[in-house]
Amino acid sequence: MHRTLLAGGLGTLLLAACGGGGGGSDGLGSQPAAVGTAGTGGTSGAAGASTIGPAPASPAASSVLTGVSRLVVAGDSLADVGTFGFKFTVQDAANPGGFPVLPELVAAGFGLSGSCSYYMDNGAGGTVPRGDASCTNFAVGGARIFRGDGPKRITAQLSDAGAAIGSFGRGDLVLVDGGGNDASELAAAYVAGVTSRTGLLAFLAFLGREVSVRDLLSTVRGADSLARSAFLYMEDAADTLADAITVHALDRGATRVAVLNIPDVTRTPRFAAAFEKLVQQEGADEAAAIQAAVRQVVGAFNARLQSRLGNDPRVVLVDVRAAVDEQIARAAEFGLSDVIHAACPVTGLSSVGLPEWSLQTCTSALLDASPGAAPGWWASWAFSDGFHPTPAGHRQLAETVTRRLAAAGSP
Repeated sequence: MHRTLLAGGLGTLLLAACGGGGGGSDGLGSQPAAVGTAGTGGTSGAAGASTIGPAPASPAASSVLTGVSRLVVAGDSLADVGTFGFKFTVQDAANPGGFPVLPELVAAGFGLSGSCSYYMDNGAGGTVPRGDASCTNFAVGGARIFRGDGPKRITAQLSDAGAAIGSFGRGDLVLVDGGGNDASELAAAYVAGVTSRTGLLAFLAFLGREVSVRDLLSTVRGADSLARSAFLYMEDAADTLADAITVHALDRGATRVAVLNIPDVTRTPRFAAAFEKLVQQEGADEAAAIQAAVRQVVGAFNARLQSRLGNDPRVVLVDVRAAVDEQIARAAEFGLSDVIHAACPVTGLSSVGLPEWSLQTCTSALLDASPGAAPGWWASWAFSDGFHPTPAGHRQLAETVTRRLAAAGSP
């Protein structure tokens, strides 16, 4: 297989990761905690849009935190609680509300009930406001910082949240995640850019939509110039997110804002499959170089986010990347039996032979019925599909967030 064809296939795979939301996160936490057995039973199949509501409270910390009376959320699939009628994890066959995910678990840590999505599916692939003022979760699966229409931009979500809330009070906690889909999309363009002239031109056009020509021309020529251009893109993404948080939350009175950075997305099953294929066709050195570049892009985003928001006492930055790395290294101590593979079955193959999954049809009943496995076997796995956490992964991430909030205290 020619290098350009393989790179195109990897690029397609990375873009597919964006399509399901994900934020590039694998939803792992930073403190060891036992993982319970997920509920089973009922009828398989994803719940319809009209049936997704607040999930039952499931505390994410050993003790209930205090001082928060309302949770306001913006982000991607990691924080989406049912915009499109399902959650981006294993579907709970026994409960149409689904297993609780990150924001619901964080809310439960403060003794609050689960939240509902501010937006809903408009039936044509877009979203419209649900019309319920009590719904303060503005996250939408597949959202990015750059690009996207309406709520598919996290900045637009924050703008809508600010307009809907008006002024934030001391009892409000704002939770924001994002950047993972931007990193995945950039990685796809970068892979094509370093492997073909056509891809290079497309990569430069991709960058030019968000990075000024002057900044692009200022990069040093040579082997590292494309990587540096990619860093500029993600640094601009971090600046854009920080600006939106400042204007639409902090300037409106928010005194407690939790912002998640993005983990090493190359450690997800989806990326692992792509890199394994790259090793087979082009060798370990090529795969390692691409993985290193993607990791550096993630690092550029996280570092800029830290420099922009890390010194503001109203902001609590949650280092998801460090948490994920620790989780993978010490999986057993966190009650996880598998941090490498996807629990949901592969439903098809892409045009280049890479696995694809369907979260809408991946139910607890389906997994419990897996031949030769005991019911609940998947409850200690970290990944549901190639990019998104299981309910256990969400619990671990929620533990990380609530512990970080507890350590930071109130501003």
